[in-house]
Amino acid sequence: MEAFDFFILHEKDIKDDIKRLVVADSPSQNKELLDLCKDVIQSMFYDYFHVKATEYAMEHNGNHLRFEMGEGTEQILMIGHYDTVWDQGALSYREEEDKIFGPGILDMKSGLVSAIWFFKYVQKMNLPLKRRVVFFLNSDEEIGSPTSRALIEEEAKKSVAAFILEPAVTVSGELKIARKGTSRYLLNIRGLASHAGNNPRDGVSAITEAARQILNIDALNDYEKGTTLNVGMIQGGGKLNVVPDEAHVGVDVRSVTRTEQERIDDYFEELKPYDQRTKIEIDGGINRPPMERDEDSEELFEIAQEEAEELGFDVEEASVGGASDGNFTSLYTPTLDGLGLVGDGIHAEHEHIVKDHIIERFALLTNTLLEVVNEIEMEGNQDDG
Repeated sequence: MEAFDFFILHEKDIKDDIKRLVVADSPSQNKELLDLCKDVIQSMFYDYFHVKATEYAMEHNGNHLRFEMGEGTEQILMIGHYDTVWDQGALSYREEEDKIFGPGILDMKSGLVSAIWFFKYVQKMNLPLKRRVVFFLNSDEEIGSPTSRALIEEEAKKSVAAFILEPAVTVSGELKIARKGTSRYLLNIRGLASHAGNNPRDGVSAITEAARQILNIDALNDYEKGTTLNVGMIQGGGKLNVVPDEAHVGVDVRSVTRTEQERIDDYFEELKPYDQRTKIEIDGGINRPPMERDEDSEELFEIAQEEAEELGFDVEEASVGGASDGNFTSLYTPTLDGLGLVGDGIHAEHEHIVKDHIIERFALLTNTLLEVVNEIEMEGNQDDG
């Protein structure tokens, strides 16, 4: 039975699994809820495959999971996160006409279910896997993957290809072939307070220093190269009759290439105050490197595009400004992102998936994986670890 027909046959079960996972709230910084959601995922693995995923215990974050199937010496990697940006009870699960709404349903719990059903299809059809397929699920992607990055990179180094289950770019279903890298910087500026009326010259304004720094930071934007800097936070001062002795400036940076990302990082490393009487301490730095377009990742996209055509629909490629764990895997192995579901409203109250695209996206992931697992020679990493 073809994957599309298999998923059509089990459409109700698929939707039930999506609901089961979505109603398990899992905000990134609530370990208790994260581990309860993790237990739901583990119960799916056990119900379907009679085994549970390997757990990586975390003290403050949710536990990470690793599940694999296949006996090959080479490895294909799937990455998904089960944490969401939503606090407990912030959104509810509901269906309206052609859409299903819920916290994290698009970003990216429905994508996790598509990976589980890939394994279910392989098992039910008793299909051979020439390469082993590893599914890694982390609990901290929405906050930068601080405890899972090393584990993700370790898996990527052993893989000949990586597939990221983040949602498609838009309702048109584009796959993500490149992502900008992300950096964040916090400038902590110290001046000297004084009475603004009686002795203003005795003071050193931290806000004035911040203003000068902000103008220089803004001048670093290079839209032709895709480098953007956004001063998204400024705090300082307090009483209007006091020269402010403290200011804080937060900057978000997005870069298409590692060269540009490093150029901006060097700028902040070398940043000096205008007024030598002020002091500036800088926290932060590079978080995720760019996921740069290359020939191997382009090959993965072309495979997916051909599989979509055989299923009767078209997919296009896109480069996006947001980052994912694909930024990490792309350092070590060809990576294709956006293989999750189609919908709208990521990080918004109207977050939803489109019902009519569920089956075709499940089939696209499954058929693409099977093609890469069993047919395509990849030149990515082949270290058996």
